Amino acid sequence: MKTVTRSLILPYSAEEMYDLVADITHYQDFLPWCAKSQVLAHDDVSVTARLDVKYKHVNSAFTTRNHMSPKRGIRMELVDGPFSTLAGAWQFVPLDENACRVELEVMFAFSGALKKRLMAPVFDRKL
Repeated sequence: MKTVTRSLILPYSAEEMYDLVADITHYQDFLPWCAKSQVLAHDDVSVTARLDVKYKHVNSAFTTRNHMSPKRGIRMELVDGPFSTLAGAWQFVPLDENACRVELEVMFAFSGALKKRLMAPVFDRKL
């Protein structure tokens, strides 16, 4: 299993960054590897979404259930896709009214050697 962690201080409020990450239907507008993003289901506390990935000649898709904590964080877990494991969390830590720290941790493992070989470049370089 591989774990990727990222932490950035950004000149935006935690609320603005949460809103950006929570707006799953627009991921294809700013993530170059995301060919399509769609919400499949939602309720008061979670969103189930599918992302179609296209990177060079690799096409794949995965579905996650995202547990939403408005303005604070998002916890994701695998529903379906080329992974044996996929879990992660976003946290949005306010620093002041115009700055925050965004933290991302994603743990994943592919379900087979071929899928790992094809998909690893997307997740190793693009996360």
